[in-house]
Amino acid sequence: MRQPIVCVLGHVDHGKTSILDAIRETGVAKREHGGITQAIGASIFPRDLLDASCGSMLDRMRIKLTIPGLLFIDTPGHEAFTNLRKRGGSIADIAILVIDCTKGIEAQTIEAIEILREYKTPFIVAFNKIDALNGWLPQRGACFADSVKKQRTDVVERLDEKTYQLIGALYNYGFQAERFDRVADFTKQVAIVPVSAKTREGLQELLLFVAGLAQRFMEKTLTTSEDESGKGAILEVREERGLGKTLDVILYDGSLRQGDEIAFNTLSGPATSKVKALLEPKPLDEMRDPREKFKSVDEVRAATGVKIACEQAEDAIGGSSLFVVRTQEEAHQASEALEEELKQILFETQDKGVLIKADALGSIEAITRLFAAEKIPVKRTAIGAVSRRDVADAIAMRDKNKLVGVIFAFNVPVADDAASEAEAAHVKVFDEKIIYNLIDGYKRWRDAEVEGERREAFQNLVLPAKILIMQGCCFRVSNPCIIGIEVLEGRIRKDYPLMTEDGKPVGAIKSIQRNKESVDEAKKGDQLAISIPEPFFGRQICEKQVLLSSPSKEDVAAIEAKYAKSLSDGERELLSQIKKIKGYSVF
Repeated sequence: MRQPIVCVLGHVDHGKTSILDAIRETGVAKREHGGITQAIGASIFPRDLLDASCGSMLDRMRIKLTIPGLLFIDTPGHEAFTNLRKRGGSIADIAILVIDCTKGIEAQTIEAIEILREYKTPFIVAFNKIDALNGWLPQRGACFADSVKKQRTDVVERLDEKTYQLIGALYNYGFQAERFDRVADFTKQVAIVPVSAKTREGLQELLLFVAGLAQRFMEKTLTTSEDESGKGAILEVREERGLGKTLDVILYDGSLRQGDEIAFNTLSGPATSKVKALLEPKPLDEMRDPREKFKSVDEVRAATGVKIACEQAEDAIGGSSLFVVRTQEEAHQASEALEEELKQILFETQDKGVLIKADALGSIEAITRLFAAEKIPVKRTAIGAVSRRDVADAIAMRDKNKLVGVIFAFNVPVADDAASEAEAAHVKVFDEKIIYNLIDGYKRWRDAEVEGERREAFQNLVLPAKILIMQGCCFRVSNPCIIGIEVLEGRIRKDYPLMTEDGKPVGAIKSIQRNKESVDEAKKGDQLAISIPEPFFGRQICEKQVLLSSPSKEDVAAIEAKYAKSLSDGERELLSQIKKIKGYSVF
C-alpha cells in the first residue's frame, strides 16, 4: 500500500500553507513572495510521525493506522490542482479544503469545490482560524475535542453558528456536511474539522481523519505494484551543488530506479534521459524549500517527492509530465502524451493576444486559465526570460490592437537589451512574482489606456446628444443666435453640428456658457446657454423645440466599432435614432 496523496487547496490567505507549516513545524509561508504560494510543493509525512501527531486520538477512536504515511501537495490555488489532475488522472486521493471560519466561502473556494465535484475527489474541510473568533481561549497543541471544552458557552455557540452557515453553503453546492464529531455516515457527509494553524488546535483530528478515511475507503486505490513504471510531474528545475540542474518531481504512480530511462518535455519537444541519481527529501521537508539536504537512494515508490539528477535536466520544462519508460511501447505512449501536452498548453495561440513568459509549464497553465476567465486573448506563451524577439512581437501586436501589445513576465528575468528596447518602444512589460497581480496590474493599465483613448476620441468625435430649447430663453435672435437649453441626453461640445428631429441642419455650436463663463462641455441635466451662428430664432428654431447632434457617418461607425460600451443605454438608443433620421445603414 502506498501513502495517500493529500492535496491542500482553498482561497488565497485562508491558510493552506500555514496549516502544513503547523503540521510540519516549518516556516515556508513566511518565506513566500507576498505570503502567497506561487509553486506546487510536496512533503512526506511518515507513519511514525503520523502516529505521534495523532497521539491519544488513535486510542480514543480505536484506530490503527496501516498506511505508510501521507504525501502532502500544497498548491498555489485552484489552477495548479486542476492541471495536476489533468496530468495525473487521479494524482490526489483525498483533499483538504481550507476555509477561513471568519470569512467563509469565497471566490476560489467555490472554484475549488467545483473541481472537487467534477473529479469526484473526497475531501475534508479544515475550518481554519478558530483562534480568531471573538473570545476564543487558545489551547496550544490541543485536540479540538479537549479545546472546545475550555471555551465559554457563547464562544461555542458562535463557532456552531459559523459551522452551520458553512453546512448550509456546502449544501447549496450539492454536498452534505457536518462537524466531524457529529457525522453519521462518512460516505455521505463531508467532515468539517475546526482548526487553528496559529495555535495548532484541532490538527490531531485533521490528520487522523485524513489518514483514517483514506485508509478505510481507498485500500484498492492505494495498492500499487513495485514493478510498474513510474509516472510523475516535474515541479521545478533546480540547481543542486555537485549535481548541476536537477528535477524536483512528484511520483504519483509506480516506481523509479537509478538507471531508469525517463521521458519529459523540453522546449524542443519530448526528450529521454537516464537517471544518474535519486535524492529523497527528509521527512517533513518541503521540496521547494528544504531545511536539510536530500538523501541519496537507489529506488523510490509512489507516492513520494524525489529529486532526479539526469542529462538534459537543464532543458526540462517545469510542470511537464514525467514517465519512466522501460519498454518500447511505454516510450511510444510517453512521447505521444508529452507531444499532446506541449501542443495544447505551451504553444496554444490566437491571432491577436498578449505574450506570456513564465518559469514553468504549471505557471503557464495557471496564467492562461486566469486570462481565459477574464477574456484576455493570448498570442504566445513560452518558458524563460523576456527577449528582444518578445518585444518585437509585442510591437507588431500593438499595431493591430494597442491593448494586447504587452508582455507578461512571471517569475522570469527581463534581459537588459529587451528591457531597453521595450522602454524605447513604449511596450508595457508586467513583471510580477505574484500570479494574481498580473491580472490586477493589467486591468488597471488597460482601464487607464481605454479611458485615455476614450477621452481623446470624445474630443474629436461628435457623440449622440439631445437638447431642449427652454421657454423664454432666447437671448439673441440671430448672428449668432443665443439660446438657453437643457441637455436631455448625452453631451455637447463646441463645434458640434445640430439638426432638427426630422434631419434639417441647424448649424454648429460656436460656444457654450454657464453663468456667463465659457465651458468646454455640457452633459445630461445641464442647463446653460449656447450660441449658433446660422439659424434665425422663430424661423429655423423655436422655444420648446428638441434638437439633436448630427454626427457624420464616419463618426457613427467609429463610435459603434470602438466606443459603444462607453455610451449609456440612453445614448445608444439615441444613436440608433440619429442613424435612422440620417439614413445611415447598420455598420
